[in-house]
Amino acid sequence: MLVNKAATRSWAATDFPGIERSLFRNTEHGGRASFVRLAAGSRFPRHTHQGGEEVVVIAGRVAIGGVDLEAGDYLHTEAGEEHDVVALSDAVIFVSSQKPTPLVE
Repeated sequence: MLVNKAATRSWAATDFPGIERSLFRNTEHGGRASFVRLAAGSRFPRHTHQGGEEVVVIAGRVAIGGVDLEAGDYLHTEAGEEHDVVALSDAVIFVSSQKPTPLVE
């Protein structure tokens, strides 16, 4: 069993301004599960999915592949699909990918 308590959660900066990650785990196939915290106006570049991905918006609003999502919304991406992520407000999203998601831009 893996437990990640909110009270002791740590955040690490990413290579993208205004975006931080709290990693829960890496998968055996190169994916990962994590919370991603985005400052309003930040953007994670367009990337492709080698496996499926699930996203749940925990707080705030984001646009993923041009679709506006808000707290409580869910998005599933199939292998082979591409999208970017834009923070429409300060936001936190849960992201679980099965395989790597290399950048395409």
